[in-house]
Amino acid sequence: MKLLIVGIDGGTAGIFDAFDMPFWQSLRRNDVTFDVTEDLNQRGWARMLSGKGAEETGGLYMRPKLDSSRKFDISYGYKDLAKTPGFTPIWKLAENAGARIGMMNVPTTSPSQAVNGFYVSGGGGGIMQGSMPANAAYPEVLAAELDEMGYIFDTRLGAQSFDDARTLSERLNNMMEARGRCFGTIAKREQVDFGFLAFRAPTVLMYLAMSEIAHIMRFPPDHPERKSWSSPWLKLVNSHMRTLDDTMARLFDTLQPEHHIIASDHSIVPWTHNVDFNGFLSESGLSKRVGTSRSMARNAARAALRPKFRKQLGQLPFGKMTAALRDAGAPLARDTRAFSSTYVYGIYVNDAERFGGPVRESEVHGETEAIVDAFNWSALRHGMDMRAAPYREVYAGAPQEAVLPDVTILQSGHAFPASTVGHWYVQNPNFGPVLSVKGVGGMHSGQKGRHPILMANKALAGRHDADVPADLRLVHALTAAVFEGAS
Repeated sequence: MKLLIVGIDGGTAGIFDAFDMPFWQSLRRNDVTFDVTEDLNQRGWARMLSGKGAEETGGLYMRPKLDSSRKFDISYGYKDLAKTPGFTPIWKLAENAGARIGMMNVPTTSPSQAVNGFYVSGGGGGIMQGSMPANAAYPEVLAAELDEMGYIFDTRLGAQSFDDARTLSERLNNMMEARGRCFGTIAKREQVDFGFLAFRAPTVLMYLAMSEIAHIMRFPPDHPERKSWSSPWLKLVNSHMRTLDDTMARLFDTLQPEHHIIASDHSIVPWTHNVDFNGFLSESGLSKRVGTSRSMARNAARAALRPKFRKQLGQLPFGKMTAALRDAGAPLARDTRAFSSTYVYGIYVNDAERFGGPVRESEVHGETEAIVDAFNWSALRHGMDMRAAPYREVYAGAPQEAVLPDVTILQSGHAFPASTVGHWYVQNPNFGPVLSVKGVGGMHSGQKGRHPILMANKALAGRHDADVPADLRLVHALTAAVFEGAS
């Protein structure tokens, strides 16, 4: 194999370094590790696949509808990415040079594409199902073969339920092992020259149990305090990390790649807080919530039925509960001058051109500056480790400029944008011991961080053009470097 790319969804070097993973440690010693800081608004896989940013591809985790609804769309797939002007998918760089292709489970690659080799699409971008969807495999007969080999397309908490952590852990380990085995077997048989395989299991575990992993990592692996910890999570996490390590080692042994890249779309960090940017806008007088008796009744029902909401409500002084029940999650006024949403690490100016709002185009820059100043002062005053900066205007004139937030909020990833109760910056009630996996959604105590893995063997890393930024787009550029002139 000429080039093998191993993607690890949510892979975090600092976490892997803290566990018994001998093959990973050999990569760390021998590879070049690029110091990467990524943008929490942008889809990392889309950047790798295209070599382009969201200002060109529109590849945001949440894209606003360019109308007056102020609603957002989480879905984003290969068909969206392929609309990008000048787009060459990463596998085409190799295929155009006469190489045979093997793609498996890389997010944002659905539906499957016809290639000179094989192609199994991945989840993400709004595809939440656990079983293999239609049109996931090329050639189509490959789907039946994968089923016979024990291939597991995906595992997603929320879409699937598990009785306990041990059952979930076994499923994730089986998914990793089967994926590596299936890819190695098929890629070797098909004499693949370019392979791109993604493992998603680690991010499922870390989204769920990052609080437990952070607790484990307080001490080095051989420390008595760590070895004697009685929580079942120690054994489960150790087993998971070793399964990933063994699977990668077997994959490399099977395929013997001349060059390789190890990359993740983002890191994972402890999810300690929730932040409601609409709440900030309301507190700062930049917008206004329209709380009604209807929203109060809805929130009262939520308090009765949802333990997380009830826990947040219970942390408030009694005198503030009525206002919290009225305003939590209530919509903003139609004439609000700015808005945000869950999962959006930024703020949009409600301008007339994009959203039919009250802000004229000539006022957008001033409104952006006012939001940045107000947020940074409030963050400083409250001791919040976050900073606002202008964003959309940085990409003025780009093809997808309109979908970008006007303001980005820079932070480690510890604070997830979500509707809160009471104050707009509150603790995540799920950050603590993970006692049950029943009823748990995909994200629980871990969240996306800004420092993904990007490593390459020394000979390939030496081809890094200094004019190409050392971010996830470099995966595309290094692939081009391997196959350029090879046809």
